[in-house]
Amino acid sequence: MARDEHRSIMLRLLFAVVVLGGGYVGLCLWSAGHLPSTVIVGGESVGGMSPDQAIEAIEEHAASVLEKPIVLTVPGVERSIEVIPAKAGFSVDATRPVAGLVGFTLDPRTVWARLTGYVNRPLVTGVDDDVLTGYLTRVARDVAVPVREGSVTFPDGKVTVGLPRPGQSLDLAGTTLALRTAFPDKRAATAVVSEIAPTISEGAVRTAAETFGARAMSGPVVIVSGKTRTKLSPREFAPAVSMVPDGDGGLEPKFDKPALATLVASRIAVKTKPARPARWTFAPGHGRPVLVPSVDGTAVDAEPIPGQVAAAISSTKRTVTIKTVPTRAAFTTKDATKAGVRELVVDFTSPFPPEDTTRTHNLVVATRTINSTYVPPGGTFSLNAILGERTKAKGYGDGTVIINGRLTRGTGGGISQVSTTIYNMAYFAGADILDFTPHAFFIPRYPEGREATVYWPTVDNRWKNDTPHGMLLQTWVAGGNVHGRVWSTKTWDIRSVKGARRNVKPAKTIRDSSAKCYPQQPQPGFDVTVTRQFYRPGSSTLVKSEPYTTHYIPEDRIICTNPGAKP
Repeated sequence: MARDEHRSIMLRLLFAVVVLGGGYVGLCLWSAGHLPSTVIVGGESVGGMSPDQAIEAIEEHAASVLEKPIVLTVPGVERSIEVIPAKAGFSVDATRPVAGLVGFTLDPRTVWARLTGYVNRPLVTGVDDDVLTGYLTRVARDVAVPVREGSVTFPDGKVTVGLPRPGQSLDLAGTTLALRTAFPDKRAATAVVSEIAPTISEGAVRTAAETFGARAMSGPVVIVSGKTRTKLSPREFAPAVSMVPDGDGGLEPKFDKPALATLVASRIAVKTKPARPARWTFAPGHGRPVLVPSVDGTAVDAEPIPGQVAAAISSTKRTVTIKTVPTRAAFTTKDATKAGVRELVVDFTSPFPPEDTTRTHNLVVATRTINSTYVPPGGTFSLNAILGERTKAKGYGDGTVIINGRLTRGTGGGISQVSTTIYNMAYFAGADILDFTPHAFFIPRYPEGREATVYWPTVDNRWKNDTPHGMLLQTWVAGGNVHGRVWSTKTWDIRSVKGARRNVKPAKTIRDSSAKCYPQQPQPGFDVTVTRQFYRPGSSTLVKSEPYTTHYIPEDRIICTNPGAKP
């Protein structure tokens, strides 16, 4: 019995060992998948949780930490800035704090520590430096304090001093370190700022005010013109005076010289005499040109005045004397004498029907405007530039004009007669024809292919005097003709050769019942070429030739059937 009892005891002991061993292994397996009973990460308790549960809990806690603002105090700025860590590039790693706290082991010491131990770990944080730098760069614009430079100004002629004040800017590197140190445990941080010193010291500002400023505004500046003495008070000239940095730590005066010149001109009346250029008139009866000599004048010597006034403002000697200087005419008698206006080069007449008195009046107004025009060597003549827009205010009435191949009435109508005269004057003077436009259809009173219309402002009559001599134009209306002459020194003998008509097209007959109808007489359309030939005076040798081809459309016969239309 003793042996059986012993065997039974051994079996029971073996069973107990097996049961206890199996329980221990089970305990080891459980502890391998769960955190110790007391684990705190960043103030959040995650003890006894599985790793996944702990990571999820840490992430939820981190989300609230990342959204909780850090109050950033900026020295010298009253308001603080709330920095949201999540927006500023901060982040939290939820996996690293639970690393090493789980895993299978049979070591009873490790198992015991997991069952009874205490673990307190901080949040593992990171930051994206580029995001944080960009965030603080935006903040820096709002918290920067601009430097205030010292100033000396002169409102109402009084010296006013503005003292300098340093500015500041956000130190990005230092502020970044302050935020990284504060997160995640602290809710406040102090920004690091850099001071920006003014370029001009307070002493330099006061010195400028006490020296130049006090002297400049000490009293009036006296302007002397002949027997007239005029005082300019500090209140008057102060707007043209300022003080600016001199580049060496001080202030220096600056003067608005155009404003000083305008001020003096508004207060001082100086007796001057304008110079008159040489010009030509014509002897009575449309005779030869008569030279009217130029006359010298006098003018204010204006160029040094602003500098003189500035010097007087800066000095204790506060008087400026205005002087006049002789002026020469832009075109002197000597210039006119050398111009070569000595002989009649072109004499051209253009006939017109005198029945339309308004049209004739327009011709008179235009020729009087052009008469005595001088075109120097190399100069350009423009009919539109000389006449300008033809308006009733200038004396023009309604005359005949051509629009879209039909005659009608318009202000300044008939001026094409003058334009044709001018064109032929330039043509036979040998000038360089730059711009001309023939009429749409042929008008019998004009030379075929040698005429030009004009219309403000799009159709012009322009030519250049490319001869070595000046050209004086003489124009007038008499005896049903527009007369045009060019006085100069003959450079060319011009011959004009007209070719035969080509591509002749007959006119149509149109009956028009409108009240604005204007009757027309039929003329065929055709092409014609006119050649300008250049010869030296007295020579029979052709130097050059210039062909001009003109296309005329047919002038339709217009029969007006409306009793109210113009007959």
